[in-house]
Amino acid sequence: MSDTVSPAESTWPSNVHSSIGGEAVLPDTRTFYINASQTVPLTNRARFKLENNTDQQIDFKKYLPLGSITFVSAVPDQQLPEQWLETVWPPNALPEGHPIFIPLGRLLKISLIRILYRKNQTFKNLATIRVYVLPDDCALGELPKTLRKHRQELRTVIDLVDVTEDAWYGKLGTDTVRQGYKPKLMDDDSLFYIFNTLKSPCPDPVMVTSAVARDIMGGLLEGVPLIPGLKTKLYPYQERSAAMMIQREVKPARMLDPRLETITNPVGTNFYYDREACALLSERREYEEAAGGILAETMGYGKTLICLAVILQTKGQWPRIPPQYSLGLHPTRPRVASLMQMTAATIGRTSIPWKPYFEQLRREGDDFQSCVRCLMDNAGCYTIPSTVKKHARKSDTDLPGSTILLSSATLVIVPANLVSQWLREYHIHFEEKSLSLLIIDDLHKPMPPASELRDYDVILISKARFERESSSHDATMKAMRKRVSGQCSNSPLQYYSPLKDLRFLRLIVDEGHAFASTGASNNAGKVLNELHVERKWIISGTPTSGLMGVEVDMAAMETLEGASSTNAEANQMALAARRKEIAVAQERKDIEKLGNIVVKFLQLKPWSNLKQNDSASWHKYVMTSRTGTRNITSLKGTLESLVVRHRVEDVETDRPLPPLFNRVVHLEPSYFDKLSINLFILVLAANTITSERVDQDYMFHRSNRKQLDQLVRNLRQSGFYWTGFTAHEVSETVRVSAEYMQNEDKILSEEDRAFLQMALNNGVTCLASVAWRSFSEQAEMGIFVKDFPAPASAPWSLCPSSSDRHFIYGTTHMQLAQKYVTEHAYASNPAEGLFEAGITAKKKIQNVLSKATESKENSQSRPRVQTGSISGQVVPNSTIFTPYGAHKKSIRVRTLLRPNEGTNSPTTSVSQQSIGRKSAMKSTSMFHSSSPAILDPDSPLARTTLVGTASAKLSYLLDRIALLHLDEKIIIFYEGDHIAWYIAQALELIHVQHLIYAKGVAVSLRASYLDWFNNTETYRVLLMDLPQAAHGLNVASASRIFFVNPVWSPSIEAQAIKRAHRIGQTRPVYVETLVLKNTFEEKLLDRRRVMTTDEHQQAAKSLLDDTPMSNIIKSLSFIPLSSLEIQDEEAQMAKLHIPQAVFGHSTNILSEDNSSSSNDHDSCDIEDAEPQEQKRKAMFASDPQDFYETTAKRLKAGIASSDKMETTPVAATGQVRGSRPPNFKLKAMFADEPENVSGLVAGISMRPKGEIVSFEFIE
Repeated sequence: MSDTVSPAESTWPSNVHSSIGGEAVLPDTRTFYINASQTVPLTNRARFKLENNTDQQIDFKKYLPLGSITFVSAVPDQQLPEQWLETVWPPNALPEGHPIFIPLGRLLKISLIRILYRKNQTFKNLATIRVYVLPDDCALGELPKTLRKHRQELRTVIDLVDVTEDAWYGKLGTDTVRQGYKPKLMDDDSLFYIFNTLKSPCPDPVMVTSAVARDIMGGLLEGVPLIPGLKTKLYPYQERSAAMMIQREVKPARMLDPRLETITNPVGTNFYYDREACALLSERREYEEAAGGILAETMGYGKTLICLAVILQTKGQWPRIPPQYSLGLHPTRPRVASLMQMTAATIGRTSIPWKPYFEQLRREGDDFQSCVRCLMDNAGCYTIPSTVKKHARKSDTDLPGSTILLSSATLVIVPANLVSQWLREYHIHFEEKSLSLLIIDDLHKPMPPASELRDYDVILISKARFERESSSHDATMKAMRKRVSGQCSNSPLQYYSPLKDLRFLRLIVDEGHAFASTGASNNAGKVLNELHVERKWIISGTPTSGLMGVEVDMAAMETLEGASSTNAEANQMALAARRKEIAVAQERKDIEKLGNIVVKFLQLKPWSNLKQNDSASWHKYVMTSRTGTRNITSLKGTLESLVVRHRVEDVETDRPLPPLFNRVVHLEPSYFDKLSINLFILVLAANTITSERVDQDYMFHRSNRKQLDQLVRNLRQSGFYWTGFTAHEVSETVRVSAEYMQNEDKILSEEDRAFLQMALNNGVTCLASVAWRSFSEQAEMGIFVKDFPAPASAPWSLCPSSSDRHFIYGTTHMQLAQKYVTEHAYASNPAEGLFEAGITAKKKIQNVLSKATESKENSQSRPRVQTGSISGQVVPNSTIFTPYGAHKKSIRVRTLLRPNEGTNSPTTSVSQQSIGRKSAMKSTSMFHSSSPAILDPDSPLARTTLVGTASAKLSYLLDRIALLHLDEKIIIFYEGDHIAWYIAQALELIHVQHLIYAKGVAVSLRASYLDWFNNTETYRVLLMDLPQAAHGLNVASASRIFFVNPVWSPSIEAQAIKRAHRIGQTRPVYVETLVLKNTFEEKLLDRRRVMTTDEHQQAAKSLLDDTPMSNIIKSLSFIPLSSLEIQDEEAQMAKLHIPQAVFGHSTNILSEDNSSSSNDHDSCDIEDAEPQEQKRKAMFASDPQDFYETTAKRLKAGIASSDKMETTPVAATGQVRGSRPPNFKLKAMFADEPENVSGLVAGISMRPKGEIVSFEFIE
């Protein structure tokens, strides 16, 4: 008889015989002997005794074929049945030592499995057992609790069975490799790879049942939006993303429970296996995807525009009433209502989107205001019954429920600095009044009532303001709530947010990776959990720190010379390289944060199921599997159901970005750069040797970790410039080190003695430098100026000079000198009185310094590092305890550089007080010196030029900015406020308009700065604090990026670069990272290049968390100083290759000896700089008339957009476009000096005797 079983037939073979009819117990009592004459055919309903000794009918059709077990029989083959026979106990042919023997017996006892066995058809000494399992969703309902404890035995059986067809029919031997239910081979793919290979959105309107939604999706995909109001044509990938968002909202797909795997058994049928819980299901169990998800298009690809397009196209749609509250909604009226009222009430209850129809009628000229009012009056609502506690008083049971109003509004929560960006995107891409917006970003602005909020299309609220909707906020907010609520001062205060009385159509959280991943642990999370929302979206290109696009990761990689691969090819190679690179620690953090988004924010089932209703643990199923590996099946299924994101190659097809070039510029450090870095190494060397590398005196002892972190941060900043050491601190460190060397009780190795001697030599060299001492005492950036008028140079200079032509000055001193000359530009001799002005300025600066020093001495002293038995202070406080990003000095120099009254610049409303580097960031954040005067070319002041600085990086930046800023906008990323201060001072000195985007600047002011930088031609340079550039900002107007120091984290660098390299960028983007040769910076960059992703994540907070980098810091060596550098001032400066005029217009002065000099900086091999140089030389020719014409041309390009206009004179810094008109004259009208061309050119810079009232260009 054939034993082939057709899948269409019962899974229980028809030739199986039961042993129940007649049975004889063998002496071992292990199994039942089957007498052929007593066997009866096995029926579909047989009786079996369960563990509880009660009879229950079992349907054998509910059992699933699981697999087979082939084994060497423990009895002679004559005793093995030729046909499949069932037994209720392991057969006597199965050896007792077999690993499946005990689990099989226990599971048979409780009837969780059934087995058949027979002789193997190929080998006579073998036997085969077929195993059938009772699924968890069998007709019996939920399995008894007594069966759940046997899951481990069932897992053992599942792991041991063979699932091949030949084994199932007893045709294989024991030497054949067994094939079991192994997990899919996906565990080796990194989370980064999985995220970047998710399928691109492919919306299908046919899948949507709603006719309105189908029309909306079809309009988007065809490029003809159903609802008008969008001025900008979306890119195809943006249309697909918007349509996919709408499809997910209105028709969430049903997905297989992500805990389950689809398994094919030996007879070809499928069942579903929960590997973690060891549960088997015969039927597919599905859950509905979230009505929302994560919009994760990569940075700069227009996520804000996509969201606004979705809001516009779904304008007027209403959320549905939750099913659990949908009963009893029909109103009880005292009398029969009109047909219109009843119709309106039905429309409200069923959430029919009526608004778009009436708006279309209104646009066509029809007015149905009475219908609209009736519909609004009957808008949907429902009641949530009050929660009654178990032991509540009787009076509490009568409390009314909460009435929730349906609202078609979308609540958008964004970081405070992105509110203006959302508004800007709306005004650029959408017609006015196409959406009704309510902006709530004022922390003290009261929230309107719910009845008013429901009428808006968009409620845009800052995250900080949203947090104040919590009932447990600070006392200041409570006082505001008290005023709003009208409560008396003595009544108990309990604020109730109007947001909780609405069921919003949609909630969007921009940059929600940090907002939602915290769950309900903050005020914002608590308010979120109390809101009623139908559709929820998180907007973030990086949902977690490890989930980012490969194109973002590529942004931080250096561009290889001669690289021929395209962006797509390079991205694919980078993705393949990271496919198996699994950063275990970081992935665990990423998955945990993703779980918070899934469970607490999106409330996606089954992960958000209640404990009593099929609860699913994200930690148990996704973070780690039973074997300790990641459960990729559950994770990938969840990501695919949530994330809307295009693969980079699909976006490149629709809208390729301009190329990105990233290179490292290696600069020769200046003499003062070497001194600064060597002083840090001096400190480390002195501490290492004098502490003898033991106990808490040793800087690298674990108890000094906080101080060492600060020292390393300051060391990194010293690569740009550092004046944080005082001469006294250096002198004390040298003294203590020298005494230690001379102590005969101390035994030093030859290596330590030589290294300490080098440290002493460097310390002495530093103390001998008059210039360094001056820079340190006055916290000044040193600059080198050529041909300053000799009689007046002494009081302005910081120190005497051995050169007749070069003097060393401080930037602040030179700014004051500029201010004096500008104010006297119309005197017959502007240099007259300059000597006396220098004496006055120096006294003012000294007074400020003295007051700052006294204030510092009177303040509470900072903690100091104990040096044990070592007398003195080996580790200066300024090295360790200077706050990160702040400078040790407190100087009120800005009060000496106050702009002229009446200046027409955005900074007039900003306080000009500045009490130090960090305070300067907070109070001004955008610097404006007096605009430059245009001097007579024969004036000695016109020959005064800035030829160098004390910082190699600053000199390089000034050269590059002078070369580029007229044609391109520039971003300079920095870490440390004192760096921004020095760069800003230098830009003021050469009259380049700039802005500073720093943490200390008010959020509203930061938004204004970005708007001015992006949308005006006035501001050419943006100084941006690197930590503030991570997410959300759009600075696509800039095409040049400079990092003043190498960035330790590639992801942070990449995110900063993507501020400019994004949709809207029309130019190639050039990135330059400045690194000093043969210094700590080169070693840091070399180490960064070879680190794995896991190593980067482990050392994300501190360089010292990376062992190789920590060892590099311990073994730093001194930078050698040449005798020429020590003795020759000219060798000490970092030369400018484009010298800048100090007095007069900010033109590039190329003298005969400098114009032909070669540039010592690394050549700009990623661009052709020669045309730029030729343009500069042509623009600023020596002919005065040509100079005036060029200035007029710049004025016309930068200010005058028409033939004639009224204006207030400002600096002409506009971009020159096009060629100069063949013949034009500049005509100016002054209040008291009409038609004075020279006067106009001077008037561009400042308001002298007469004020320009108008000007015109005559072609």
